[in-house]
Amino acid sequence: MIDVGLPYKDIKEYIHYVNFVLLSHIHGDHFNKTTMRKIVVNHPHITIVCGAFLLDELLNMGICEDRILVVEVGKVYDLDGFKISPVKAYHDVDNFGYRIMKDHHKHLHITDTSTLEGIQAQNYDTATIECNHDEIRALELIEEAKENDTFSHLTGAMNSHLSVQQTIEFCEKNNILELMPAHIGNSTKEEVLEILRAWNENHL
Repeated sequence: MIDVGLPYKDIKEYIHYVNFVLLSHIHGDHFNKTTMRKIVVNHPHITIVCGAFLLDELLNMGICEDRILVVEVGKVYDLDGFKISPVKAYHDVDNFGYRIMKDHHKHLHITDTSTLEGIQAQNYDTATIECNHDEIRALELIEEAKENDTFSHLTGAMNSHLSVQQTIEFCEKNNILELMPAHIGNSTKEEVLEILRAWNENHL
């Protein structure tokens, strides 16, 4: 499982099949502390996988260090037959994406990052990548907000999250076979879904 931003009740029926929880970063929609505590208490077989930047947070929650595997960017770890390797993501806090390999299948998971520069995933089978906003519509909404002397959260989103255009460009450059879009913001959701629909038709 990657991240635990949901209430425990929403993952309860699936968590019994999980041996490892990979954490990306500290934000609440990815790191629900109440859920984390329940996972650790109710499922002693589960190991928490994270970067060193989350270690103190987990220890302060009372999670024993022997339940935590601290991983580093560029290194490969074998987790019961799954090979995982952290990827540095660029957000407003320290953040990891993950390469996950099983048998001959290669998957990239990355969200909450302003760029994919320097990351390669050539001929990966699948990828879960955020498509947070449509660049064109987001800029229009930001301009409308300025004209009305109001604030648009999209200004921050564009500086810390990938647009659907960035994600599609990355997938095409790396010849990724299947994209599973994630982290689609509500403000430009219709535009993002339409762009993805059109791209998938051409891509397939």
